Amino acid sequence: MNLNQLDIIVSNVPQVCASLERILDKKADYVDQSFAQFTIGSHCLMLSQNHLIPLENFQSGIILHVEVEDVDHNYKRLKDLGIQVLNGPVVTDWGTESLLVEGPAGLVIDFYRMK
Repeated sequence: MNLNQLDIIVSNVPQVCASLERILDKKADYVDQSFAQFTIGSHCLMLSQNHLIPLENFQSGIILHVEVEDVDHNYKRLKDLGIQVLNGPVVTDWGTESLLVEGPAGLVIDFYRMK
């Protein structure tokens, strides 16, 4: 078994994609009006407007965990962009330094590094 893709259903793919590009500091591999794709490490993060099933009033409840080398650098970069910091940087009980920020479409993004 190999979990290597995540597809998030959103109502406005170009808008969510542009927000993620700013927050992640990474350009999408592909984007159009109804689909976008990012390759991050060995994983594929996709944004779809209409996938195989319709979802009404979708709220993700998803946290994307992105391992980074320097949490403080990302904190400064995201604050400079005006991104809402939800928590951190903080050292967790399980041995990471973590920064949680508000992403688009109800996403929460955790920039973390192992201590």
